[in-house]
Amino acid sequence: MNALHPPPEPEDVVGVSVVWPEAGRTLRLIRRLAVLYGVAVLGCLVALWTIPVLAGVRGSGAAGVVLGALLLPLTGLLAAWPVCWARWRVGRADPPRHRWFRRPAHLDPAMRLARMARRPQGTIVPIMAGLAGAAVLGWRPAGTGPAADAVLLGAGALVLTFPLLIAERVMAAVPQRTLPEAAGLQALLLVPVVVIPLAGLLHAAAGLGWAWTGPAMAAAGAYVCLVAAELTVRALANWFLPPPPATEARAAVASLTALLLQPGRMTAGEAAAPLAQHLGLDFSRSWALRYARSAALPVALLMAAVAWGLSGVALIPLDQRGVYERLGAAVAVWQPGAHIGLPWPLGRVRLVELGILHATGLGGSEVDGPPAPAEAAAPPSADRLWEGAHPAEVSYVVAAVETAGGQSFQSVSVDLKVLYRTGLDDAAALRAAYAVSAPDALIRAETGRLLAGFFAGQTLAAVMGGDREALAGTLRIALQGRLDQLAIGIEVAGMVIEAIHPPAAAAEAYHNVQAAEIVARTAVATERGRAKAGAAMARQTAADGTNAARSVAAETVSQAEVLLQAFTADQSAAAAGGRAFLMERYFANLSVALARSPLVILDHRLTGANAPVVDLRPAGAATGRPADDD
Repeated sequence: MNALHPPPEPEDVVGVSVVWPEAGRTLRLIRRLAVLYGVAVLGCLVALWTIPVLAGVRGSGAAGVVLGALLLPLTGLLAAWPVCWARWRVGRADPPRHRWFRRPAHLDPAMRLARMARRPQGTIVPIMAGLAGAAVLGWRPAGTGPAADAVLLGAGALVLTFPLLIAERVMAAVPQRTLPEAAGLQALLLVPVVVIPLAGLLHAAAGLGWAWTGPAMAAAGAYVCLVAAELTVRALANWFLPPPPATEARAAVASLTALLLQPGRMTAGEAAAPLAQHLGLDFSRSWALRYARSAALPVALLMAAVAWGLSGVALIPLDQRGVYERLGAAVAVWQPGAHIGLPWPLGRVRLVELGILHATGLGGSEVDGPPAPAEAAAPPSADRLWEGAHPAEVSYVVAAVETAGGQSFQSVSVDLKVLYRTGLDDAAALRAAYAVSAPDALIRAETGRLLAGFFAGQTLAAVMGGDREALAGTLRIALQGRLDQLAIGIEVAGMVIEAIHPPAAAAEAYHNVQAAEIVARTAVATERGRAKAGAAMARQTAADGTNAARSVAAETVSQAEVLLQAFTADQSAAAAGGRAFLMERYFANLSVALARSPLVILDHRLTGANAPVVDLRPAGAATGRPADDD
């Protein structure tokens, strides 16, 4: 290091210090401006998060643009401060106390100044520029606030620009010999002076309902991000470039993008200087560039004339037609294809649809999502259950009904779609181009008026039980007649009645009525089944009793017949056998009767002591003990 950078002579140090005689003054100016912009950034952040009325600023993207624009000059001031501080410290006799001057100690003041133009720039500028870009990208346009607040906040942005304009004018008064970075800092200080009022005006316009403010706000944010990106690239390039001489050490605050706001300050030589310095490409001596510069104006005028002439060429797609206006008057209807007319604004073509079919409902056009797979659940648009309210349904009052309690009004909900298109003839195209601007709204209004008059003369029973196809055809013819009277060139291709039913609020009561009828029918059917079962059981019991009585009677008759036959046989035998039969029958009956009884046969020939003793007392009565003890 000592061989590459030998110790300078004392007069070199003095010469370096004499180059910037007012380094201390410029250092104080930069410090004050940095404090000003730092306070502005912190104030904006605190206001955005604490004041509720500023929520619309965050939603419109103006907050990110304002913060990014304020961070750009703060980036330049923070990057220029170390270099100015180094210039101020170079000529001082007291030893430096900053660590970049203390390490390494053998570096001369000029080398220290060159190092301050490299390392701090590659750290401070990317961080601060990254914050500016993050602020813009973090608060992208997402909506607008109320109109009154938007106008008020736009006026506040214009008021905020006044102190920033004073700061820019102060920097413009600093001479280049005192602060070499004055031109670059002035360009950065001019960015918020231009961008912040623009963001305020765009925010106010967005609050008033202007639709083009979103892209314009995005373009302002893109410009801030482009300046931040250029500063970052320049600062990071200092790490790879050789150290400059002490008198040429500069902070990385120059930006060609920021100089675009000062057209008189940037020349072609300044724009080509980086290419000649870093890449060795010198375009200032190129004859081609000189020729292009001299021929630029005629070529530009010729191209502008050709472009203006080509504005009279119209390419009409297959699904559209063009109403050609010459000097503001419609003179022809052009079919699909290429056509040539007068250039704009002498000639103009208004496009009109050709054969495109539109569908609109009474409650508005339904936005259908992507088609669902075959196995997926049905989308919400396919729901046709009338127990829930649908956006496309409209309720109408039907005719009054006389009841016992007086008159009662009934209503129905109708889900109806109208299919329409622009007429196919040229006259319909002309009427559609000039007679109506919102055909959907007009058709919904006319259809609603037509249905209101139709249902006012119908009863609920007639509406619910009528033929929907016939009703749709009648309504289509009536609607087409009304549109023909208005002469708007619209053709009703069809009318589809999706549903006609009572209002969704009556679904629960209707379900209760249906449930009561189902319960009543179920109870009647149950009782009828129970009665039929009882009758069947009664018939079965009666049949069992009749059969049992018949069988008993048959058995009794059979037994009587058997007894009669036995009696007849006995009578015949008795008549034939006399006493012998009677005696035999007597003994037979006696043997049958005594078959299970013990017998004691007494012989009249037994006498005296041999006669047996017959105890006719009940068993156990003689001894008083049970019969088992005998």
